[in-house]
Amino acid sequence: MTWLVILFGVAVVVSPLMWFRQSPRQKLITELRLSANSMGLQVSLHRRPDAREEETRLESVCYRLPWLDDSCRQSWVLHRHSKRGWQPGNNVLSRDGWLWTVAEAKPKWSPILEKTIANLPSGVSAIIANKAGIGMIWNERDDAADLEKIAQNLKKMQQTAKKFADEA
Repeated sequence: MTWLVILFGVAVVVSPLMWFRQSPRQKLITELRLSANSMGLQVSLHRRPDAREEETRLESVCYRLPWLDDSCRQSWVLHRHSKRGWQPGNNVLSRDGWLWTVAEAKPKWSPILEKTIANLPSGVSAIIANKAGIGMIWNERDDAADLEKIAQNLKKMQQTAKKFADEA
């Protein structure tokens, strides 16, 4: 009987500590974000890509690379999150359900955006360019291989922005 009381007491003490353990999903997200950080990506909570001005809730996760130069800064959003926004003039982008919000990227961005969208993981729902950098909204449901694709695409876009700024 004494052993049962001791065993019950230990269980009562240990059970709350089990709540502090990460679930497998939380562990995956932690590992993805640490990997992203080591690749030079910034991970932050972000508004929905199609959010209106009054909608300020942070409900998406953005993986972003900062601009290489102040002259690269732009502000546009290309998303497939909802039906808000307007169709791109480019048939490739509109065929896949991508819409512009905020503003449209300059036409010279079309080739790199086409290549990027063709190479994106299915969990990416937006490409965002703002004063902080170029980023992608990702649902974090996949693995490190998809994170690697995101990082590669962002680096290509970052270099493209630098090239365009140098040409201007």
